[in-house]
Amino acid sequence: MPNLRAVSGAIFWVVLLCAYLSGQSSKIGSSVHLGPSALKETMAQEQIGGAEDVDSQPARAFRTTVRNLFNDQKFEQLEEIAGAARSQKERYRGGAWKLRIFYKTIQEPGSLTATDAAWDAHIDRLRRWIAAKPNSPTPRVALAQSYLQLAWKARGNGYANTVTSDDWKLFNQRVQQAQETLQQAESLGVAKDPEWYRNMQTVARAQGWDRARAEDLVQKASNFEPGYYYFYNAHANYLLPKWYGKAGESETFAQTISDQVGGREGDFVYFMLVLDLNCCKPKAQMQNISWDRVKQGFAALEELYGSTNYEVNGLAYTAVRQGDRQFAQQLFTRIGDDWDEDVWHTKENFTRSKSTLSLDRKENQSSLTRAVNSLPRR
Repeated sequence: MPNLRAVSGAIFWVVLLCAYLSGQSSKIGSSVHLGPSALKETMAQEQIGGAEDVDSQPARAFRTTVRNLFNDQKFEQLEEIAGAARSQKERYRGGAWKLRIFYKTIQEPGSLTATDAAWDAHIDRLRRWIAAKPNSPTPRVALAQSYLQLAWKARGNGYANTVTSDDWKLFNQRVQQAQETLQQAESLGVAKDPEWYRNMQTVARAQGWDRARAEDLVQKASNFEPGYYYFYNAHANYLLPKWYGKAGESETFAQTISDQVGGREGDFVYFMLVLDLNCCKPKAQMQNISWDRVKQGFAALEELYGSTNYEVNGLAYTAVRQGDRQFAQQLFTRIGDDWDEDVWHTKENFTRSKSTLSLDRKENQSSLTRAVNSLPRR
């Protein structure tokens, strides 16, 4: 039986090398185009946030502090931290919002796959927090986010046809619990938190809200906090053909919302949208991007917030896919041996992608043929 890790690594490199040889990501695609029933057809576990959010030492230290306070039920101190993060709108290197990292830290009891007992204790702790601070948005938003994580835990990480009817029922029940928790916060007048909107966007996608309702939600979210770029990543995802949009709609939205935000911040938003939806998968989900604006967006990131290792590696990955040999070489020189696992998955993938840049086109084609021939056969 072939080594699955080796097969995965080889396939990763072959697909990426194909993209490099073609010089444009739009030629790399799946033969299956999914419609609004993607929730029941695809293998896609919800990821609330990304690796870029914690790719800095201060962010990791902050998460440790928040986790310890939560475990010790220090609700007053947690309220102070969340309140300051909301009002001061502090960001870490890479542009990640401190508030976003706060909620991600307490969205689950250490991991999505924790035991049922650990999850029960986690939910109970959040309910005690609500009882202690009934007029605060923080514990209610955190509870809703935890219900959403539990929903995806029930669904599992397999294709939809492998999910049992009981698991689908549990998934829908937990999404409904998240929605009701958010609506309760709204009715009490304590829904004054950007993560309230971001979590409701996940509810919208899970429940299959219609276009008008989803667009109204993202507009209200943007009016509330225009710099919270996670809103735009979520809506661009909603507009993908595998969910509720048509080909090209995510790209159009990315361009429009980035222009609406405007200036260097708008360029940064565009870069983060492309990074979130296209990195680091064999197939680009937004296939018709403006590569020039992606590079402008990265420059804006460095200017406004500074970049993290994840973002530099993610840009290198995208540069290889786009066939921008010179720019990719510059990035690989900057990276050195500091490859990022969330981008490349294995060091072999990173090394192979980097080495292709030293070959001419004819040699690349030969390397591609050798790679294909080296794949394990059944």
